[in-house]
Amino acid sequence: MRIVHTSDWHAGRVWKGRKRLPELIDVLDHLAGFLIDEEVDLLLHSGDVFDSGVPPAEAERAVFRFFKRVGAAGVPSVVIAGNHDSPARLEAWGQLTELVGCRVVARPAAPEDGGVVEIETRGGETAVVAAVPFASAHRLVSALEQARDEGAAHGSYADRMRKICEIVSKPFRGDAVNLLMAHAYVDGAVLAHSERRVHVGDEWAVAASALPDSAHYVALGHIHKPQQVGGAGLVPAYYAGSPLQLDFGEVGEEKSFVVVEAEAGRPAHRVEQVPYQGGKPLVDRRSTLAELEDEATVDELRQAGWLRVTVPLTTPDPDVAGKVRRRLPNAVVVRAELPEIEPAEDEDRPPPGAPPSEVFSAYFRRQHGRSPEPALIETFDELYRQAGGA
Repeated sequence: MRIVHTSDWHAGRVWKGRKRLPELIDVLDHLAGFLIDEEVDLLLHSGDVFDSGVPPAEAERAVFRFFKRVGAAGVPSVVIAGNHDSPARLEAWGQLTELVGCRVVARPAAPEDGGVVEIETRGGETAVVAAVPFASAHRLVSALEQARDEGAAHGSYADRMRKICEIVSKPFRGDAVNLLMAHAYVDGAVLAHSERRVHVGDEWAVAASALPDSAHYVALGHIHKPQQVGGAGLVPAYYAGSPLQLDFGEVGEEKSFVVVEAEAGRPAHRVEQVPYQGGKPLVDRRSTLAELEDEATVDELRQAGWLRVTVPLTTPDPDVAGKVRRRLPNAVVVRAELPEIEPAEDEDRPPPGAPPSEVFSAYFRRQHGRSPEPALIETFDELYRQAGGA
């Protein structure tokens, strides 16, 4: 059975004022073409389909178009909810996506209540997919209570996750390809630093040993850096990561989906990470304003992707960001780099009770290495008076 694992699309994401949906649409077009051309048997999406619980209509349209296209080509899908998704919303549209072979599991549940999905592929093989969508602590307690395991319901978050993984993997079969999907932070995973930090602390960490060794492959979502987790001898477990570089902590990181070949009776025997196509890279660049006057340099940078530009300056320039962006509309972050100034000696500090203008002048000298202009002192005195000073 040939399986593709994707995750963390964050459809509808607006990042520093830029809509990333056009890039994602190109990425999804490439992914759909791969699924169809390579005659993939099953697609797994391990959560964070959308960037928010109320995504814009154009984001939903792009996602639905993708699943309609791959479903019409005979590729079934299983999707779980991530921490950015609305479980209620995914449950609602999941009623319709089943018509194109897309099954949605939005909340942790016992196997008999929808926590396990069985898929018959066009090749006649069976996949048993145990699903663990993102769950807050109280949702895990509810799921475990429904499974009549009140003891585990009162353990730590990691204990509860271990138990829910154990429960949903019980229906695994010897004559099927057994798969676990989870949207969670596995201890030891390397962060991309664009994740929602409140959900990747130690209190949310799940031990790699909690992943059932009866699974042939574990499809993980939540961490945006593509990577394998766990050690030698454990079940193959991968974060597919996000298809786009989502923040500047991911500069230079290649984004990829996972292609898995598995068969009943043994762990996945081939796992390959295939780069996405269509996303714009994030680029760090250090350039002086003079260098940005060169047309060849500017043309190159306009085509480079989304930029974070650091501009070295000798004196402060309040319009440096505007000057850069007028040349480079794709500069999403502009940082001024000023020379370090040696702090003034303590004897420059005014004595207690000194007039406010003298205190301000000393502060200015410490910050800028020079005395303020007389006009600035006059302005300070006027503002101080207007503020109610003596």
